[in-house]
Amino acid sequence: MHCGCVRSLIIVVLAGCASCERAEPPLAPPSPESIFGPQVPAALEAALDTDRGTIRCTLHPTRAPRAAALVVGLARGRARWREPSRGGRDPSRAGQVTTRPFYDGLTFHRRIPGVLAQTGCPIGDGTGTPGYRIPLERHATDRERLARAGALILATYTPPPGRADPSPPPPGHVVGSQLAITFRPMPHLLDQVTVLGTCRDLPSTPPTRLLHLGTGSR
Repeated sequence: MHCGCVRSLIIVVLAGCASCERAEPPLAPPSPESIFGPQVPAALEAALDTDRGTIRCTLHPTRAPRAAALVVGLARGRARWREPSRGGRDPSRAGQVTTRPFYDGLTFHRRIPGVLAQTGCPIGDGTGTPGYRIPLERHATDRERLARAGALILATYTPPPGRADPSPPPPGHVVGSQLAITFRPMPHLLDQVTVLGTCRDLPSTPPTRLLHLGTGSR
């Protein structure tokens, strides 16, 4: 009887160890090294194909390496992220961790003509994240880039009105995957957003859907 109990205990322990080995690493934003390698590029071209044409942007990864790694990693399908548990495009994938390209097919859920267009929410209402958030990044050139139209920014997190957030981030973190393109100078956003780059070929009317976000050569 005693030997049988010992054998059972060994089997349980071994089974537990096996399940530990199969467990996925904790979900976390991609590091700059995992996306760019040892040399983070000073500039990287990106194209946002929308229903209003293609918006072309120049990213500045060395000025905001965490934000650049997050956006480029999600766009290229090289960053792990979690499908939303509610409101996602495919309910059958709710809560699953995936590496499929994140941005393709998302809506511009916030559209203010002449001001900005915001996308990158997997739920489509401005409350979604890829399963993590990152700290705000500041650079000496932010003031200059925000002083003209076409800044590509990641906004800081603010609590959703009338709804309790079950997992609010520490103060000073950006929303996560959500990008906004400014259509006018917005110098008042200095120190409130991460400026990821600058965009050109802005449409006269804010787009409604992001068909594809591609990142190319330096």
